[in-house]
Amino acid sequence: MARPMARCYRPRPLPFALATLLVATLLYPSAILRGEVFFERDLHLDWYPRFAALGRVVAEGAWPLWEPGLGFGQPLLGDPSMQVLYPVTWLALALPWGAAYTAIVLIHLLVAGLGAARLAARLGAGGLGSWTSGLAFVLSGPVQSALNLWHHFAGTAWMPWVLLAVDRASTRPSIGATLALAGAFGLQVLAGSADVCAMTLALSIVIAAARLAAGRRRARALPALVSCLAALALAAALSCPLWWPAADLVSRSARRALPEDVRETWSLPATGLARLVAPLDPRRVPFDPEAWRRLYDRPGHPFFASAYLGMPVLGLACLALFDRRRRSRAVLLALVALGAIVLAMGPHGPIYRPLAALVPGVASLRYPSKALLMASLAMPLLAGLGVRALARAGRARAVAAALVLAGAGAAVLAARQFHATIGWAPLLAVAFALALSLRGARLHAGFTALVLVALACVDLLAAHASLNATAPVGLLEPPPVVALVRRSDGQRIHVWDYYTQPEVAEQLLGRRDPYRPALPPAPGVDARVWEAAAQRQVLVPPSATFFGLETSYDFDSRGLYASDMHDLSFLLRRFEGVPVIQTRLLQLGAVSQVVALHAHGLETLRLEHELPTLVGDSLRVFAVPDALPRARLVARTRVADHGDAIGVLLDPGFDPRVEAIVAWGQALRADAPLDGSVRWLERRPDRQRLETQATHEALLVLADVYDPGWRASVDGAAVELVRANLAFRAVGVPAGQHVVELRYRPPAVIASLGVALGAGLVAAALLVASRRSARRRPAA
Repeated sequence: MARPMARCYRPRPLPFALATLLVATLLYPSAILRGEVFFERDLHLDWYPRFAALGRVVAEGAWPLWEPGLGFGQPLLGDPSMQVLYPVTWLALALPWGAAYTAIVLIHLLVAGLGAARLAARLGAGGLGSWTSGLAFVLSGPVQSALNLWHHFAGTAWMPWVLLAVDRASTRPSIGATLALAGAFGLQVLAGSADVCAMTLALSIVIAAARLAAGRRRARALPALVSCLAALALAAALSCPLWWPAADLVSRSARRALPEDVRETWSLPATGLARLVAPLDPRRVPFDPEAWRRLYDRPGHPFFASAYLGMPVLGLACLALFDRRRRSRAVLLALVALGAIVLAMGPHGPIYRPLAALVPGVASLRYPSKALLMASLAMPLLAGLGVRALARAGRARAVAAALVLAGAGAAVLAARQFHATIGWAPLLAVAFALALSLRGARLHAGFTALVLVALACVDLLAAHASLNATAPVGLLEPPPVVALVRRSDGQRIHVWDYYTQPEVAEQLLGRRDPYRPALPPAPGVDARVWEAAAQRQVLVPPSATFFGLETSYDFDSRGLYASDMHDLSFLLRRFEGVPVIQTRLLQLGAVSQVVALHAHGLETLRLEHELPTLVGDSLRVFAVPDALPRARLVARTRVADHGDAIGVLLDPGFDPRVEAIVAWGQALRADAPLDGSVRWLERRPDRQRLETQATHEALLVLADVYDPGWRASVDGAAVELVRANLAFRAVGVPAGQHVVELRYRPPAVIASLGVALGAGLVAAALLVASRRSARRRPAA
């Protein structure tokens, strides 16, 4: 008996790597051929600053556990999107800035495409069908849109490999299959996207259940189940240095229970379903708040700029449903795609809210439209099976051609309704339908299949060729304001945030979009590059961290701040324009300078510099009067926490220069004025050493966020670290001269590293045993 087609063909890495490079060159010619950089959205505002922060931590010889400059300091491992333990991150750290993210994109495009192609081949798509699946996956709208969401992009690239390993472990369980599944899922976890991991785990359960239910040899069901569960446990152990600290951080943050308006935003409205069959990304749709809300769920940029899956791809997917040999697989993939699309609708559909109420953990995940990543894999897999079904399509060709033509008509109607331009998509769909209907009319079957696949790929290439913009490396150069606020004494700066709360921009600047350039782009400059240049020029938070500046009161974009730091950051925004409280909070955080586009309400600060900007307003640098040092001694304390502590902070009688608020312990009440001093001995990301001199007992207060992972000692003896002034850290010191040392060594990190090391040794032993067993096994 001939072997199944799924085992006869296996896409090879080198040809697919060349195809990936060709596709990337067609999609991003400036990045590949001219060395330009990706920058859009979260990249230049978030990834580059955090990546630079990680590079500085490593360069200083510290453990990559804590970054002191991101909004009073933040844990690195506790934020999965930092990808501290992900191998590709360390490869990128060794590359120049201009090539780092381009290399990340190319690596993950290859991983994603090759994984999808091999998964399609295992499902029975054959040679051309598997290539179709791989290329259609990487060219799909959701995957291309995820390119500027680095951790979701990386996690999506590993999704087909995990599913491939699950299928193998479910059908032919072995030590090798178990290790392969553990490795693939472990890498996906380290990539840092909890959402994509959750989706992949759900799909894995579906595939494993389907395989076990359809298996002819029931005796293999138990070994297969054991293999999958063992792989899951091993992957969890290998990746626990990431998820354990993250779980600890989430348990203390606002992320554990997100409000519905935060969690459910960026869904796919019913009208937005048109984006699946028409390339209606924001570049093609004139801005109109109501129209954009109907398409993108909000009057701003969508989470995925493109949701287009390709009309020819949908036509090929339709053919797979008519193939009797693989109909069960096709139906399962179709149900997955349909379920993912309905889930992506969020509150606009029937699934999301019941799922969030019944399934633990869903309430901590944001933005339902991420579910389109599942559809962007399931639909190309269906298309690959459809290519294999072409030879026996029969009447199905007419049905698929009619579907594609109907989709082309719907795309044209949607474009007319929103006054959008959708390029060549309808014409390519018509050409595909014509070629499909003429299949077999004196045309070679293989040639016709190649034409159909080529049309499907060209359609996606044409739709997404300019989706991701690139810019010259000079965009990453420091703007003039950096030289005016760079400090070496440890003092922080505060960059006013006008973006996260639109009403702030309207009140202070008189416009809703605070960073839109006031002047048109220079000739030959992409409007997206022009807008990013304007944002970099005014140090939109948290981009200042990219240049080594230590910031304060940054907005908690991920919901990972401890609740006290979260409340303190919002306190400054709440009392904007109230000079006394505003200045006190700035002093409390050791903020020496404020960078802002407005002046109203900042009259108590001293204007130092004014710089012209592309947004029209002058960029102003203010000095904070009597700015407190990064570390100081106080002799009086008040005991209060949470709401009570906020009340004390707002009390006119509270003077942060001579007293502090502590969350617990005994209050200090000095009878005589304190004569003391603080001298920095060492200030590294994960270690601080200071020398204190005080005439009597005092409290050393630092303008760095409190985290229970920090450990304190005085003259080598361990002492308790105290949370002071709602969210900062402090250490009690006795009278006299002493050396205070603080180290960041969270117990969760130490324990999880031990677990991961043990799991790695177990995996290595199993691998050696598996290979020895394979050598001893007699040939068939």
